[in-house]
Amino acid sequence: MRHFLKFPMDLILSDIHANLHALRVVLRYAKRRAVSRFVFLGDLVGYGAQPNQVLDRIQELKPRSLVRGNHDRACARPQEDASFSFPARMAAAWTRERLTREHLRFLQEMPEGSQWVGDEYQIAHGSPLDEDAYLLHPREALQAFEGFSSQLCFYGHTHLPGGFEFDPGRGALTWVHLEAGQWFQLREGCRYLINPGSVGQPRDRDARLSFASYDPQRKRVRLHRMEYDQAGAARTIRAAGLHPNLAERLLHGI
Repeated sequence: MRHFLKFPMDLILSDIHANLHALRVVLRYAKRRAVSRFVFLGDLVGYGAQPNQVLDRIQELKPRSLVRGNHDRACARPQEDASFSFPARMAAAWTRERLTREHLRFLQEMPEGSQWVGDEYQIAHGSPLDEDAYLLHPREALQAFEGFSSQLCFYGHTHLPGGFEFDPGRGALTWVHLEAGQWFQLREGCRYLINPGSVGQPRDRDARLSFASYDPQRKRVRLHRMEYDQAGAARTIRAAGLHPNLAERLLHGI
């Protein structure tokens, strides 16, 4: 007998990067768990070799909310992003040439963060102050708390799961370690920036895909790490003629 979730959960997905092999695993998990609420933190495309297939799946899900990422923006416009590495610029140009007209319009119309998800929490791609900013250090994170008003904001961009807890009463900022498979309880009176990691291109030296569940009723977050066919995803990148480094890094989570 299938056990349905007592409370509705949101799946928080970021940085898919046109990796259909990884996304399929997440969607199989969601189907088994009867989860139907999806939230995307941007960078749906770029790097990977199956952008149209990934965008088809995402549009079929009718996401609860989503924001654009810097790669979504770069793939939707003809100007090159000077901050991109050569493999990233190459992938953005390759993607732009192959997107369907409908998918190109979808990327062009994606909203910039930060955005509210209902009245429960907010989402951004990078910092809620700047979608291109990486939140890696405490000083950057402390400033980012000024960019949203909810207790919780999910963000992506770094491809690194974890986040920051800010206790205004003590003026204390601490790193949040998310243990895969374990619930992390938000504390009353504290505020949070939480990164679910990357579905399509993990960079914490763990090649398994990464995403999060959020339980808005109980205010708790759970990190998920799952195996997927990295070798198959790498083969599609090589077969497309994209930079080989984009294939190799999938195998090592870097």
